[in-house]
Amino acid sequence: MAQENVVVVQFTEPSKAYQALSVLKECDAQGRIGLESAAVVERGPEGELTIPESADNVGLVGTASGSLIGMLVGVLGGPVGALLGWGAGAMMGGAFDVDRAVTSDEALTVLGQAIPPGSTAVIASVEEPAVEVIDGEMKKLDGEVTRRSSAEVMSELEAAEDAADAAAREARHTLREKRKAEASANVKERVGKLKEKLHVS
Repeated sequence: MAQENVVVVQFTEPSKAYQALSVLKECDAQGRIGLESAAVVERGPEGELTIPESADNVGLVGTASGSLIGMLVGVLGGPVGALLGWGAGAMMGGAFDVDRAVTSDEALTVLGQAIPPGSTAVIASVEEPAVEVIDGEMKKLDGEVTRRSSAEVMSELEAAEDAADAAAREARHTLREKRKAEASANVKERVGKLKEKLHVS
């Protein structure tokens, strides 16, 4: 029975990532795998994740942007990923983050770690009757394959969204409380000044 997986293939040479994308499309056309969406991604030296525009990449970027892959790229390369210690946040943050990322088996952490700063990778959502197909083809291109089940990735993306919402709510609450405290202090200060002017004890 075919497994639905998210596959990240890392390359040291960016050109090979585009070759890999073509190979995945060919495997799909031959019926060896089912390719739902895929994109070549680059992680910059600061950890930001981008989908470069290129003729080879454009075909699937449209479908990738609104898909599981689109969401994954957004989370791994965005503020949510940094907030929760994945991707660049985990690799470039404090020692706690790095230790957590190294020992963690969370799908998003593992996939984020597979695209270190300064590297190029292919991220694909695939149906695999046998993992040997992609593993074998990517080995020919010197690609390093990391995979996790789509269901696991989806669950973690949903949890990440919930965590980000909770963090945003907490931040708004803290800001409101700070403003209230400042407003209250401001009123006391103004009352004090007014008392001085009116010579009220």
